[in-house]
Amino acid sequence: MKRKIYATLLAFTAVALGAMAAVSGNVRTENVSFSRGGGKINVNADIVLDSLTLKNNQQIFMTPVLSGESDSIALPTVLITGRGMHYAYERGTMRGLKEYRRKYDIMREVRRDNGRSQMVDYTASAPFAPWMRTERLSIQFRYDTCGCGVFAGSGVGPSTDTTFNPVPAMRVAYITPKVTDLPVSIHEGSARVQFEVDKTVLHDSVYHARSGQRIDNRQQLKIIYDSIAYALTDPNAEIAKIEIIGYASPESPYEHNKELASGRSRALAEYIGKYVGRKYNIDKNVTSFDAVPENWVEFREQVVNAKDITEQQRQDLLALIDRPAFGAADYDAKEKELKTDPKFRDLYRTKILPQWFPHLRATKFRISTRLKPLADPQLAEVIKTAPEKMSLNQMMRVARLYPEGSAEFDKVIDTALRYYPSDEEANLNAAVSAIRGGNYDRAAALLDKAGDSPEAVNARAVVLAHNGDFDAARRLLETIPLLPEAQKNLNLLLD
Repeated sequence: MKRKIYATLLAFTAVALGAMAAVSGNVRTENVSFSRGGGKINVNADIVLDSLTLKNNQQIFMTPVLSGESDSIALPTVLITGRGMHYAYERGTMRGLKEYRRKYDIMREVRRDNGRSQMVDYTASAPFAPWMRTERLSIQFRYDTCGCGVFAGSGVGPSTDTTFNPVPAMRVAYITPKVTDLPVSIHEGSARVQFEVDKTVLHDSVYHARSGQRIDNRQQLKIIYDSIAYALTDPNAEIAKIEIIGYASPESPYEHNKELASGRSRALAEYIGKYVGRKYNIDKNVTSFDAVPENWVEFREQVVNAKDITEQQRQDLLALIDRPAFGAADYDAKEKELKTDPKFRDLYRTKILPQWFPHLRATKFRISTRLKPLADPQLAEVIKTAPEKMSLNQMMRVARLYPEGSAEFDKVIDTALRYYPSDEEANLNAAVSAIRGGNYDRAAALLDKAGDSPEAVNARAVVLAHNGDFDAARRLLETIPLLPEAQKNLNLLLD
């Protein structure tokens, strides 16, 4: 009995040693491919045995292994056997078969027909797992002759790579900023255009009033003319608005001053409107006017800067000027006090009225210019030298002159962000460019300031997917079903 057991052990050892012996020739794989569907990952390959020779008691376990960044999985195994092993497998008498089946998921056994061309068509599937959404998913067939387990064997040929990460195929969308008023450049100045006492008629040539007053506005009007000409030195600029603000001094009743300042401002605005219409062919309605009935602000500045009054006089005048006024009566009371109060009346008669007040009767003007309507190629030249004059919409029009993702396109997008750093649309478009360039950290920071438009929500979902949070990405995309890019991305995550 003992002799029989010993003989059996010797026989098993011989079989095992035979199985571990080096086989003649090699196995190779061809046409390895991946596919995905129905919640599974499918692998197809051709296992070519043409140069392989197996002895009767030899076998090879061929097992494809899928590997990602964080995990791996062995797919079902093909067992290739020599003639004797084949019959033992069919009869269920192969020694160690129970242990082999514990180590391998044997899907198929194939007898090697030595000396003949032979190919095994391999097809297998495995449940698709989240870790398979990796930048690099690879497959390599493991070659094992001893039955020691999948990972005890060696690889057959190079690994084949693919990816089921949806992020590279996910889409992001730029947004075309809405058309808005163009930025304006402001040119400000001041001219002391004179009017006849208690009159609102503007004289543009030398005029002698009946009172003996001589009025010569030629030089003061030239200041305004020159300012308009300077504002238009840029050939791409046009006048957007000319604002005239007339100031009167705090003498005479407030309501009278209000009427006088308003009438004089209107007269100058209408005159300048006719001038620009005639000289520059600009709509005369670009001019507007406003009036400050009594120029207490600059009166205060005169008092603060005066060198020839006492400190007590300065303090008394400032107290009067700073006293709250809630209407015409309060302003008239201040003026009366200047004329009659012993603290002020001599100073009013000798300095304030004849020397200070005439300088308060000024006209201030503000000239606003903007870009003329320009074709997109012209705007492409403007953005090189004066991007501050362009709107976001114009900048995006320039960007569209170039292919998306090109250096020229991205440069315009960056310029838009530089000049509109708080604008949601500028931040979104810069984030989209960052995503397309693979800079997801920058994209995430920009999206914090990009608002909640569908395009911004979609871009955030793409960033989440890149970071591996596919569930959060899916939830976001489900909130914006009307955006085509979002629907495409959602389908990629649900596939």
